[in-house]
Amino acid sequence: MERIAVERLRVGLWVSMEDVPGTGFLLRSEAQIATFATLGITHVWHEPARSEAEPLPATGPAEAAVSALPEAGGDGSAAFLAAESRPSAFDEEPAVAPPADALDAQRQSLDRCERRFSAVSRTFRTVLLNVRAQPEEAHALAAAEIGGMVRAMQREPDVAIRLLSEKAGQETALHAINVSVLSVLLARSMGFDEAFVQAVGLGALLHDIGKIELPDVMRGKGDSTNPTERRMFQSHVEHGRGLAGRMGLPEAAFAAVVQHHEAADGSGFPQGLRNEALHPAARIVALVNHYDNLCNPPNPIHAQTPHDAIASVYRKANAAFDADTLKAFVRMMGIYPPGSVLQLSDGRFALSVAVDPANALKPRVIIHDPAVPADEALVVALAERPELSIQRAIKPQALPRAALDYLKPRKRASFFIESRPPRA
Repeated sequence: MERIAVERLRVGLWVSMEDVPGTGFLLRSEAQIATFATLGITHVWHEPARSEAEPLPATGPAEAAVSALPEAGGDGSAAFLAAESRPSAFDEEPAVAPPADALDAQRQSLDRCERRFSAVSRTFRTVLLNVRAQPEEAHALAAAEIGGMVRAMQREPDVAIRLLSEKAGQETALHAINVSVLSVLLARSMGFDEAFVQAVGLGALLHDIGKIELPDVMRGKGDSTNPTERRMFQSHVEHGRGLAGRMGLPEAAFAAVVQHHEAADGSGFPQGLRNEALHPAARIVALVNHYDNLCNPPNPIHAQTPHDAIASVYRKANAAFDADTLKAFVRMMGIYPPGSVLQLSDGRFALSVAVDPANALKPRVIIHDPAVPADEALVVALAERPELSIQRAIKPQALPRAALDYLKPRKRASFFIESRPPRA
């Protein structure tokens, strides 16, 4: 296998993206070649033995041949073990001016999170557009993004789950990104190795991929009382199985796609599997998928607050979800996840905006303070304010109008990873 510049590509070459050398595909059209330029990719891996043509002659200095790389295993794990990776939205960004003060640092951090969320949203949209015609390329693109997510966590181990504004990403990507972020964090908190964490993240991002084969009006019909609609909705899992197979997903990711609606008590679909038959990756994604569907249902009127969603999930500890996975999830999210509306011990109202998984019962909050403009309110780390405690969680509609306008609880909860949160 050798590394070549994209200028040398031609139809008939077998190539792999640089970050996933174990998952290649045959170039069949000039449009596929043009895709590399639009993604900003300058070099790819070329496998002569599987190619039907030779690369175009080099126009610059001779390119050094690269020693053979290990082939992908049957589980597709080589996609996550490449030494070099294409930058993703999670990788380091150009340096910016040091923050002038705590408020500036806070704004920079939030802006960085929202830019990253928006970039991942665009990538996911590209995956959806390519998955039917170019499944291997869609796999490579999604794997690169999840690889960047995990690298970011390794680089910045002190991460927080951050609540974002509704403008951060596209509606179609919101659920997939939420589930992938929370699943990666959960798998990591449970002590799984890097390859498994990345495979879980990939399966979580793609868990609903089969819905692209459903009519738009059917994609949110999971709770329909009409048997025909319910069967059609449930068919997205089988569609997902087919697409995941064509994409060549690793075992854990494939399992997450085909088992994300199964339940520990056998009440799930499509096979009614019980916990012992569920892949560990599917146990994680099924739980996180259920939680986010409670927070972000197809009809926002039915949305639960994150606090209520955690309580609802916990009540099913001995039924629908694996007990160990559920315990780890509650420890990670706390009982006041991002988006929870709170009343503090001093009577003031607050909005949980970030949870540190290492200190989940002490979220970081924005406190309603009429003396401070809303856009200048600092995030307060309750772990650093021993004089403040949480008295209770409340419904957003129970807030006084002034506090409601100030805190602006999200109608749809977008979650992302914030590294090294600024100190208030």
